[in-house]
Amino acid sequence: MYNRQDAFYKKAKREGYRSRAAYKLIELNKKYEIYRNGQYVLDVGCAPGGWSQVVAQMSKTRIVGVDLLETGEMELDRYTFIQGDITEQETVDKVLAVSSGYDAVISDAAPNTSGSKLLDHVNSIELVRKIFYFACSVLKPGGNFVCKVFEGEDRDALVKEMRVHFEFCKQFRPEATRKGSFEMYVIMKGFKGLKSE
Repeated sequence: MYNRQDAFYKKAKREGYRSRAAYKLIELNKKYEIYRNGQYVLDVGCAPGGWSQVVAQMSKTRIVGVDLLETGEMELDRYTFIQGDITEQETVDKVLAVSSGYDAVISDAAPNTSGSKLLDHVNSIELVRKIFYFACSVLKPGGNFVCKVFEGEDRDALVKEMRVHFEFCKQFRPEATRKGSFEMYVIMKGFKGLKSE
């Protein structure tokens, strides 16, 4: 219902979150323990900063955000922002300069939507694949990965492609997801390294 969506929007404003998407990560982490206090977490496609805000609430967790776009002023403890393209080695190097490996890589990134469900799905698959291989280049062994993907005919093949590199894989739709949205979250835990199939 529209009112339920509006409730999350209002709640985000009231509680000081930059985005209603914050509640998606809160639910995902509560259910799957993607990251814990004291870990290094990388937020890919972090603008406008809602997910980084959630992670930064843990008193000893270090959060690094990377995005093509500026996030604006972020008054967060233990937070580092890197502006860059994840397909470029320079960005990988900057991320690894903060930490030689990450316990979790999280991403709520989505392509610019066109209004065409098929085109948006194809663009989402392409973006997630880029984020996945970027994540694999910085994740510690045993690390976790969560990303958003638009539903469509290629989703299952993409998940199958990614899951062989992890011990655990699940798909989940958080309560804060807008009704009518065709987004889904893929949770992968226990990174085994990139293995040839």
